[in-house]
Amino acid sequence: MRKVVLLAPYFLPRRRVGSWRPFKFAIHLQEYGWHPHIITIQDSTGTLTAKEKRLLADIPIYSIKPPFDFTGDSGSAMDQKKEKSTSGGSGGLFDTLLDLIDKNFPIDTWLPLFWLRKSKILQQVKEIAPHVIWSTGDPWSSHWLGRHIADKLSKPWVADFRDPWTLGDVNLKQRSAFSSTIDGKAEQDVVRKASMLTFTSKATENLYRRYYANLNPRTATLYNCFDRALYHTVQENEAKFSDQKLNLLFFGKFRRLSPARPLIDILVKFKETYSVDEIPIKVHSFGPLSKEDEACARENEVLGCFRAHPAIPAEEALAVLPKADILWLSTDPKRVNIIPAKLWDYLAAGQPILSIAPNPEIAAILEETGAGVQIDHQKMQKAADILQQSILAKQQGKPLPIAASFKQEMIEKYEAKQVTAKLASLFDQLV
Repeated sequence: MRKVVLLAPYFLPRRRVGSWRPFKFAIHLQEYGWHPHIITIQDSTGTLTAKEKRLLADIPIYSIKPPFDFTGDSGSAMDQKKEKSTSGGSGGLFDTLLDLIDKNFPIDTWLPLFWLRKSKILQQVKEIAPHVIWSTGDPWSSHWLGRHIADKLSKPWVADFRDPWTLGDVNLKQRSAFSSTIDGKAEQDVVRKASMLTFTSKATENLYRRYYANLNPRTATLYNCFDRALYHTVQENEAKFSDQKLNLLFFGKFRRLSPARPLIDILVKFKETYSVDEIPIKVHSFGPLSKEDEACARENEVLGCFRAHPAIPAEEALAVLPKADILWLSTDPKRVNIIPAKLWDYLAAGQPILSIAPNPEIAAILEETGAGVQIDHQKMQKAADILQQSILAKQQGKPLPIAASFKQEMIEKYEAKQVTAKLASLFDQLV
C-alpha cells in the first residue's frame, strides 16, 4: 500500500471546520490503496469520541506540541481577540498585543513552530517514506511546510486550499502592507511549485486559475462531504423542537461570517402579521448569538424566536437535523466563492434546505440533488414569503413549498467515500 503524509495543522480532536476535511479523507484513504500518516498541531483542549478513536485506530498521528495556542477565527496561533468579541469577553492590552503580532506576522503565526521543528518533522517524514505529500490550509504555513518537505524529498506535493488565501472575498483578519506582500509572494510560490492545487469549490478553482493563468497550475475541485461512517445509527438527541411553530435549523453557531442578521430582518417582517409573542417561527442553532446579533434581535423584539442548543458532536447530526422543518444555509454575502461546510450534512439529513449563500454552485447542487432551493440574498422578501407559505403548509399538514425530491443517487456523490476516491485517484496520477 502506498503512503501519503497529510500535513493537517488542524485535526481532531480540535473542533474546527478545517479539521473535518483531512479527518474524513484519512479514515477512507486505505480503501483506495493509500495509507495516511497525519502530522498536526497538538490540541490539549478536546478529546476524541469513542467512534472517532475507532475510525483512527490504525492511522499514525504525529502531534507537534506548541508553546501556546490562542487559536481564534482566523486560524492564527495568536488570534484570541476575535473570539472574545463575539462571546462577550473583554479585550485588554494582552489581546491588543496578540492582534498586533497577528496583523504583522508574515503568512501566519504558526510559521515559527513549523520552522523550529522542520528538521524533526522532515526526519519523521523520511522514516515514513511517503509517495505523496498533501498539505491543507489555512493555516497557510502548512503549505510552507509542505513545499519544504516536498523539495527535500523530491516527492509530489498537493496543496489543498479550503478557502481562498490572498484572493479571499472576506479577510478573516486585518493584514499589514508588509504581511500582505509576503503573503502574496508565498501564495505565488505555492501555486508555482505544487504538483497539484485542490479547492473546495469550482468558483475558487476558477478564481485561482484566472489570477495565476501565467503559471498554468494543475488544479482540481474536491468538494467537502458528509460521512455516513461518522454518524450514529441510533437517532436520539435531547434537542427539543416545536410542534406548533416552523422550525428553522442552522447547524452551527451564528458568527461573524454567518450572522443571524438576515433572519432577524425576516422575523421583523412577520411583526406586520403577528404579535411579537406569536410569531410562528423558531430558529435553532448550536451556541449563543454573538453580542451584535443578540443586541439587534432584542432591539427588534424577536430574540424570543431564537433558541440556542448546546454544541453536539458531528456524529449526532442525523439525530438532530431531521427534526427541523427547514435547514437554513447562509454566510457573508461577499463570500461568493465559498460553499458552507454544513451543506453536506444537510444533504444527508433529508430535510428541505433554504439557502441564501451567494455561491451559484449551491443552487446547482440543490437542483441536482433535489434537496432544496437557493434565494438571492438581496431578495429577502422572497425568503419571507416562502417561510410564510411553509407556516401555513405545516399548520394544514401539507408538504412545505420548497421543492425537495431528494435524488439519493445524486446525493451520494457527495458522501466521503466518493470524494476520497477522487483524491486517491489524483494521488495515483501523481506517482
